[in-house]
Amino acid sequence: MATVRQLPSGKWNAQVRIKGYPTKTATRLTREEVEQWAIEQERDIKKEANTIESLKAIYLEEVMTRNGKQRGGYESAKFKLNTVGKILNGKTLESLTSEDAVAYRQARIKEVSGSTVRLEMQLLSRFLRWANSEKGVACSDVVKPVKLPNAGKPRSKIVEENEYRMILERASEKTKAIIMLAWETAMRRNELLAITPSMVDFKKRVIHLSDEQTKNGEGRDVPLSSNAVTLLQELCEGREANSRLFTLTPYAVTQAFRRAARLSYVHGVCFHSLRHTAITRYAEKGLNTIQLQCISGHKSISMLARYSHIKASSVADLMG
Repeated sequence: MATVRQLPSGKWNAQVRIKGYPTKTATRLTREEVEQWAIEQERDIKKEANTIESLKAIYLEEVMTRNGKQRGGYESAKFKLNTVGKILNGKTLESLTSEDAVAYRQARIKEVSGSTVRLEMQLLSRFLRWANSEKGVACSDVVKPVKLPNAGKPRSKIVEENEYRMILERASEKTKAIIMLAWETAMRRNELLAITPSMVDFKKRVIHLSDEQTKNGEGRDVPLSSNAVTLLQELCEGREANSRLFTLTPYAVTQAFRRAARLSYVHGVCFHSLRHTAITRYAEKGLNTIQLQCISGHKSISMLARYSHIKASSVADLMG
């Protein structure tokens, strides 16, 4: 902020102080001249400042893009960086302290869940380390010493088959097929939206997902049930090889599912619940861990465990 004062000589002096930058000062004949100078200095410093806003696009291009294509999680990272940048209110990365990270946590936890705050702060941590190592910004990972909110319990609510039927009955025509595929394949919403006929191998009964289309940045083949194959044959018929099967936005899919669930009086579920449900259903059929990881795409057993909600009674049935 600029401090303006009149000197004993009658001239006007201004000092511009922004944390992380040297103080600038100037003297002019009139107050108007010195205030204009201060505005220009503040504008120029902010242009040069290393902030979330000034480096966000570069981070998304270098870290969240591969071979010109957005990696899985790109939109999520973009949204989180927008939120973090807004709350930090233009502070330079060099000036951030662990106290700022604590203040962020305390303010944000009043608005969203602990899991959300944790994810945002973890992204800020990665962003700061990237800025320091890749861009030479004199900042440090101020999030590292700060205690993050607990991750929270994984979602345990799955969609029962009768609930699924009710939701499907009340879903819009544009979303029925994508809900059905989510139920059959356990694919993520954005993975489903990326499907084109060229990605479907009906002979091998798999969908080929590239590195850019998965959340963890590693491509995989998704095995298809007989129901999924039949549905995809109908969806792909007459379409160009590289045209997407679904033209809905991620937000539209989420909202459409929520509306259908609400009309069906099915509470505590979201579109992602279909992924939990499919993995649990296949686990209860007796598929082993490796087979389940092939379906879900999880790299670790611990993450897979968060998505599988097997009932003790189902295990007992398998035990004989």
